[in-house]
Amino acid sequence: WLLGLLFSESDPGETTLRRHHTAGKMSTQEEKGGWFDALTTPLNACSLETYFPITRDDGINSSSDKPSDVPLVVGCYQLNESSQSEPEDPDTASSSAGSSRCGELRLHMIPTPSTSKTEMQFGDAACVLQMESGVLDGKWKRRRKNNQTAVEIPLFASACASGSIHIHGLEKNMSTDSTTDTTSWSLNHLASTEDGRSDTGLCLALAWNDYLNESEDQIVSSYSNGEVAIHQVSYHGDTNKAPKLEETHRWNAHTLFGCPSEVWTCSFLRGAENVVLSGADDCSMKVWDIRQTQRPVHKVGDTEFEAGVTAISSHPSLDNIFAVGSYDEHVRLYDYRKMAEPLSKVSVGGGVWRIKWHLSTWSGESSCRGKLLVAAMHGGCRIVNFPSLDGGMEEYTAEEADVLSEFTAHESMAYGADWISFGSPELEAAASCSFYDRKAFIWE
Repeated sequence: WLLGLLFSESDPGETTLRRHHTAGKMSTQEEKGGWFDALTTPLNACSLETYFPITRDDGINSSSDKPSDVPLVVGCYQLNESSQSEPEDPDTASSSAGSSRCGELRLHMIPTPSTSKTEMQFGDAACVLQMESGVLDGKWKRRRKNNQTAVEIPLFASACASGSIHIHGLEKNMSTDSTTDTTSWSLNHLASTEDGRSDTGLCLALAWNDYLNESEDQIVSSYSNGEVAIHQVSYHGDTNKAPKLEETHRWNAHTLFGCPSEVWTCSFLRGAENVVLSGADDCSMKVWDIRQTQRPVHKVGDTEFEAGVTAISSHPSLDNIFAVGSYDEHVRLYDYRKMAEPLSKVSVGGGVWRIKWHLSTWSGESSCRGKLLVAAMHGGCRIVNFPSLDGGMEEYTAEEADVLSEFTAHESMAYGADWISFGSPELEAAASCSFYDRKAFIWE
């Protein structure tokens, strides 16, 4: 039933991007509801994903003494329903022959603020890609630091309503005008899954395997028909060439009352090779060994979750630790070695749709290891902290989590959220987007 949220016909107005905040329009941060900048997207905004800062001169990860930009991609989706006397039932929209789905990837490059985080702005879209169908999820491939086989071009994978997965590379456009020092960027298509089965279902979510120490990558994806799949990403010995995307595993993962259940989320797990996590509308989270997928290794069901499991995120620097979000309005913290019950859980005031660990955790910093950004649908966004993860402990005990702050300027379902960071707390903010009102914000 939650799938209906993504298939409602939206207001056909507001077909062009426009900025809603200009300098001097609002005099104080408090008057703006805690946000620095806002925009409206032409289509319904489903996901928002940021990357590490990129230097403008060479396009690799930023150093503090060079001008840099943070890439931010908004994935959009819209159902264009056929003309009919009565509105189409959202629960049957996925099988309607008279409806079509359109989508976009909208790239913004957030420039380094000169003095304060309050100067952060979306600016105009650096690149807009019309996709073959609606974009329901997207993820950047995080750079493997200190690894000779790391992909130099930042890669972005998108999950589409057609069931396809697409990979794009962030590349600097070469200017032919020697009189200007402006830098422009684009998302260039590199690979897609091959069109095959007609019953694949909608691709609802995906995740890169950011924990491999190999020359090839993996992507796990989940679908509206109850399936989960693994894809191999191969570079043929040259990580700067277009990769090949090939499906290697697919299995039936979740059912509800004997019918396929929408698998809203999936993830690999740091520190547990061959392990995949999935969460679905059947109120369960399952742990899979991809070498043997006839049955899950472990299942946490409706004795713990009171509604569908909608978000799973493995900790970037701590083995066996992952966070789980549910439509029951809670975020739970788990240790794979102690699955009997969560280490902790916290209410966030709305159904959880996305969970993002603090960006500093990708470099192993311990000061923010327990900090999470949560997109909580009708509850807006929350920043949560699990104190037990801070410091150098290897065994994590049950401890109450804290809600550090909230952002409630969204007037619709907050579906996407991510961090914007230029390397210090003074130059750090969050960004989020909401579906029906097509809004995106940068906020404190």
